[in-house]
Amino acid sequence: MKIVYLLPGGLFNSGGMERVITNKANYLAGKPGYDISIVTTEQLGRPIFYPLSDKVHLYHLDIGIYTNFGKENYIQKVASRFLKIRKYRKALKKLLYEISPDITISTLGIDIDFLDKLQDGSFHLGELHFPGNYRQLMAYQMYTSFIPVFVEKVRNRLLRIKCRKLTRLIVLTEEEKMSRKDTDNVVIIPNPLTYYPEKISDCTSKKAIAVGRLVREKGFDQLIESWRIVHEKHPDWTLSIFGSGNQKETLLALISRYNLDSVIEIYDPVKDIYSRFLEHSIMLFPSRCLDALPMVLIEAMSCGLPLVAFDAPCGPKDIITEGKNGFLVPAGNIELFAEKVCRLIESEELRRTMGRAARQMSFDYQEDKVMNQWMNLFEQVTSDKFCYI
Repeated sequence: MKIVYLLPGGLFNSGGMERVITNKANYLAGKPGYDISIVTTEQLGRPIFYPLSDKVHLYHLDIGIYTNFGKENYIQKVASRFLKIRKYRKALKKLLYEISPDITISTLGIDIDFLDKLQDGSFHLGELHFPGNYRQLMAYQMYTSFIPVFVEKVRNRLLRIKCRKLTRLIVLTEEEKMSRKDTDNVVIIPNPLTYYPEKISDCTSKKAIAVGRLVREKGFDQLIESWRIVHEKHPDWTLSIFGSGNQKETLLALISRYNLDSVIEIYDPVKDIYSRFLEHSIMLFPSRCLDALPMVLIEAMSCGLPLVAFDAPCGPKDIITEGKNGFLVPAGNIELFAEKVCRLIESEELRRTMGRAARQMSFDYQEDKVMNQWMNLFEQVTSDKFCYI
């Protein structure tokens, strides 16, 4: 079975979606009868971050859709987008005809705007790795003018229409599926754990950890604000942040302003995050709103860490059962976030109890279990004569 993944951007990123697609491609490429390809638009000669099987075929179209993203004004961005989408559509159509896949999987990047019109002979599936109203939420955060906000609202509606035309739309959470009652092509399959550690944290180290891109939507500024409160009560505890992004210097400046340099350290992303989890006792997730099913939370659970997270749409509430494997805090409530962290700090037994529960709950995300759901879906789609392209 030939399967093509369409990945906006490239495999140089250390992001969650890139890691998930890489891991799934590796898994499937190792199974008899599967031929896996990944198509990127922005690799531009940069090295691949996560290990990729040499059985996976790579096609880097290098369209440069996001090359100047953030440097143009909004009108320029829209004009540039239309020109590049035309180039991408032409190149992708040619490539898909050459590969002749059975299934083409979109991660709902720019290709979703035209995928239904390609008529390339493959079944078109979509993977939603972010909340369905992602574009609208981003517009609220990035712009003050009503024009881009309105445009993104329209684009969000168009995205929902395009998703209805897919053979299947795969979402990560029950909440996301419930928000799409107007369509009957939605399937829930969570992201898989690719590694299940034999050991778990003993939750005795006086260290908390947070992982993610250093961008505004991930909320690390909120975490630093919260840790200032934690530090006043528990100055012997430290916080490790693993990630990279355009807010790094801003975050370092905030750490210095609060005189937290000795207790908060920002590290570059690492490929083996599991070993880092085992060195810590609490996992913190301060994201504002843009994570559908955060893999870092599930990975931390598999290492026996209790969780504290802001209650962002979709993701955390599907992972965290309040008071059992962690705490969910109303979005933006920095003081309560700090209070929950302090509660875990002050009880080693609570940390261990929640950590054991987290480990148990992570069993549902084991790789074989999740990937069997994908392979069953592929068989169903390709054998269902009523599916549409």
